[in-house]
Amino acid sequence: MSIQVVGLNHKSAPIEVRERVSFSHQNLASALSLLKQRDAIQENLILSTCNRVEIYASVIDAREGFRSIERFISDFHRVEPEYFKKHLYSFCGMDALKHLFRVASSLDSMVVGETQIFGQVKDAYRKAKEAKCAGNILGKIFAQAIRVGKKVRVETQIGKGAVSISSAAIKLAQRAFKGLKNQTILIIGAGKIAELALTNLHRKGAKTILVANRTFLKAQELAKLFGGVAIKFERIYEHIRDADIIISSTAAPHYILNKERIQEIMRQRNNRLLFLIDLGLPRNISPDAAGIRNIHLYNIDDLTCVCDANLKERQAEAQKAEQIIARYADSLDIFSSPPPQFSLQYRNFP
Repeated sequence: MSIQVVGLNHKSAPIEVRERVSFSHQNLASALSLLKQRDAIQENLILSTCNRVEIYASVIDAREGFRSIERFISDFHRVEPEYFKKHLYSFCGMDALKHLFRVASSLDSMVVGETQIFGQVKDAYRKAKEAKCAGNILGKIFAQAIRVGKKVRVETQIGKGAVSISSAAIKLAQRAFKGLKNQTILIIGAGKIAELALTNLHRKGAKTILVANRTFLKAQELAKLFGGVAIKFERIYEHIRDADIIISSTAAPHYILNKERIQEIMRQRNNRLLFLIDLGLPRNISPDAAGIRNIHLYNIDDLTCVCDANLKERQAEAQKAEQIIARYADSLDIFSSPPPQFSLQYRNFP
């Protein structure tokens, strides 16, 4: 029996690949169930975020486990393996444990020190347990990963000066407009990322904030928290005409703003500058809209330069976190005999 992780992330795969193989909240339960039916897979858990798609599994044979997971991703998403396989990495045994601990501690995040991944790891474990896909083996390593994540937060300053994806987006907007007090900002979506964006906007003194969501009640609840105004989702296009900044973070499986629609809106606003920040995965805004005059379009991967701010100051804390990870990994005995050790970062099995 061996622990294995197979996945891809913001370092190994561009956003157009990640969005093709990501798992939504709606299809996660069925994905877990279908993966469990594979002969090579004993237990499984799927961690799917805007920056990574990773499958954790207990397997009898690591090579068969890798091939089974690769085929599952291809079958489930109806995409040929050649499209994504060169972006995959795989870790087994102790390497897999340490990788998970680094993920839970945010050392493997686009923003080293960010806090959102810790909650996403816990949520992925909860959903795998509910689907009866995470048993004793994965239960033990994820419980330890959660302990490690907490320990790193308590014993280091890894989060000091870190910026979230949402706050990085706000920083970009601030630079473009030299402040946010006089700008009209439209938030599309009412999930965690939208809430973080609104928190940052509120702190930066933004005055005019509109919130749109397919469930109007959620838009109303979020807008009320930050002194914004909720609008009906079907009316977003008329409000875009007057907005300066659009931040979109919906879970829509398709573009909610395409090039043709944006071109029409730009004609209606006399080509006035429009700042578009797409935090969705899959992306919410068609990338070819970036070619329209006076459109500034950014997606998650474009925020890397802002996310690297203050990274040097956190490097010493990252070393402390690595020591905690090594200590906790060495103390976890989950194998009756030593598992085969494969460390194939950004390479797949032959």
